[in-house]
Amino acid sequence: MSREYPPQWASLRTTASHTIGAPHLTELLREVPPDAPAAAYRDAVVEDNVLGRPTHTGRLRTYRHLRELYLLDPSAVTFSALRRLWDHDTTARPLLAGIAAFTRDALLRASWPAVARSTPGSVVISENLAHAVAETHAGELSPATLGKVGRNTAACWTQTGHLVGRSRKVRSTIEARPAAVALAAYLGHLGGQRALRVLDNPWSQLLDLHETARLEALRRAHDAGLLDLQVAGHVVEVGFSFLECSAR
Repeated sequence: MSREYPPQWASLRTTASHTIGAPHLTELLREVPPDAPAAAYRDAVVEDNVLGRPTHTGRLRTYRHLRELYLLDPSAVTFSALRRLWDHDTTARPLLAGIAAFTRDALLRASWPAVARSTPGSVVISENLAHAVAETHAGELSPATLGKVGRNTAACWTQTGHLVGRSRKVRSTIEARPAAVALAAYLGHLGGQRALRVLDNPWSQLLDLHETARLEALRRAHDAGLLDLQVAGHVVEVGFSFLECSAR
């Protein structure tokens, strides 16, 4: 693992068999209090069946997938930050989930270029996503698996809002909400970036945020109380006391 990424960066392949499950994450975080320990998330899914899975095996499987993608552990900085930001802005939740899952799932990351290079209003088909994954993981996945990954990642990017539509997926433009900006910037900070470069990282690509709009995006997140920002001439300082206090 490269040093430029925080410890939660991983190379899982959950999306080979499932989507990122953003609706399930939303249901789960609605049921589990923000200050709950890690065990409470498992209990909610497996014992209390808050996600309405018909079998015990299905509950375990769903919990495992959510844990792989989101960690569901307050001691993990990525999940701690996501949990802290989750209730700040409900409209940012799909993108918060996408940023967190992007950190964990290698196939989701590999599919991103197919979305990133598409223009708003253009059609993105599952084969585009499968081809992008194949470019990164050449020879590692069978054609059948690649086909499933293409369909799953198309559903994932629909859950985050980057694509819209059911059978016909069309590229949409993301609104970089302050909560999502704060999470992307915080992950960049954990990766060693400072000043405006906290938004020069893989997660920030998901914000559809032009380089010239970074400072204004940070200002909006600062005004929302989600990060600390000081600007003096050409000197920019960014801090994260709001998120760091949740990680202690």
